Amino acid sequence: MKIVATNRIVEAQAKYPAVHDHLQGWFQIISSTDFENPSQLRRVFGDMRGFNSSFKFPIPDSNLLAHTSINFEACVVLVEDILPGNH
Repeated sequence: MKIVATNRIVEAQAKYPAVHDHLQGWFQIISSTDFENPSQLRRVFGDMRGFNSSFKFPIPDSNLLAHTSINFEACVVLVEDILPGNH
């Protein structure tokens, strides 16, 4: 999948250095896999939340959530923000 707004990942890695590797791993999995639907995404990321095109991914060892919008037909993930939140 193509990831748009990767600058938000880089900003979060700088702001929260303890989760740098977790964000990098999430990026690598998402960018190297063409998920066709939410079910396939849930098989890999069972702890994610969302439906339709809006999904939130908990970042391990933190209280951060990666807020995304995903267009499965176009294989595009927009990283909207990475913020503290409730898991």
